[in-house]
Parts: sequence; structure tokens; C-alpha cells
Amino acid sequence: MKLRRVARSITLSQIFLYGGLVTCVIIRPAGLGANNGISYYGANAGTFFPFAIALLGAAYFTVRAIGQLDADKSPVIRTALKIYVPLIVGIVITPYSAGRYMDYLHTACGAALFFLQLVLSGWLVRQLYFAWWAIGLAVLEFIGGILSAIYLLPTQGFLLQAQVLFQLSFGVLLILSLQLGPARRAAAYRRQNQRPPKTQNS
Repeated sequence: MKLRRVARSITLSQIFLYGGLVTCVIIRPAGLGANNGISYYGANAGTFFPFAIALLGAAYFTVRAIGQLDADKSPVIRTALKIYVPLIVGIVITPYSAGRYMDYLHTACGAALFFLQLVLSGWLVRQLYFAWWAIGLAVLEFIGGILSAIYLLPTQGFLLQAQVLFQLSFGVLLILSLQLGPARRAAAYRRQNQRPPKTQNS
């Protein structure tokens, strides 16, 4: 099924993202406590290359997923991913350490990305007829978003860990939606058609 191929592409994008992030942490573990989030590794020369490979690799496989999606059958996901890709690239090319205006652009890309992912996640949960696992992943994502907002300004905290919770929850929700969504929608459709017609009391 085509959606399963799309799910594989998104899975590869996640593998690139977290593989690169793990590489960055191994090279510079201080980023775990720096409270500058994932972007910490894009602002340091020693980790910029694996950071860029991680995000640009994720963007590449997302572009491949877009090409595998039917425009008429999955317009919402396709449009969201089309917005997702330039925001990811924008985060790479605007390291916050390059100056105040670059920091503003970087923050704007990150905020837009988080907002897009939250909106898409809500839509996915609705399309999955509020499956318990979809709700659970969306709640974890929301908690990650709240924690990211809390740790955004303090000099110490766990911004990177909060961002990973957010991104990982979103990625798993999207992949499982692509893999399990069609079957769940078909089952819901069958249940609706099997309901007996309503009768009026005489």
C-alpha cells in the first residue's frame, strides 16, 4: 500500500534525525544540560555537520514522502509536510549564535514548526476517531511542548529533552497514522453502516 511506503520514508527521516542527534550528544554531551535545545548543536562548529546532516536528511526523506502521497487523497498531510520541510531547512541555516536577527529567524522557524506539528497532530487524532494510542501520543507531544515553553527562557533546564519528547511523539503519531489510519477508518465506516435505521415511535 502506498501509505506504508510513505510511512517508511517518514521512519527514515526520523532515523536520520535521531541518529544525527545521538552523534551530536556523543561529540558534545554538554548540550544535554546547556538548555539551548537541539539547536545547541547547530550553533557549535564541532557538531554543526552531524546536526545539519540529521535535519537535512530528515527533510530529504520528508520530500520523498510528499512525492509518494496522493494529492487528492491526502491533501492535509501533504500540505503540512510541504510547510514542514522549509521550516526544518530554515532551522539549519539560521544558527542562533550568528547574531540577533538570525536568532529571531531561528526562533520563528522553530515556533512555526511546533505550531504546525500540533495542528497536524490534532487533525490526525480526529481522523483516527480518537484512538487511545493517538490521544496518548498527542498528550505526550503537548506535554513536551509545554515543557519546551517553560525551559525556553531559563539559563538551566531540560529544553533538549523536552523538544525530543515533543518531536518523538509527533513522529510516532504520524508514522502510526499512515500505517494504521486506513484500516481504522474502514472499520469505523463499517460500524456506521451496520447500525440499524432509527424508527419513529407511533
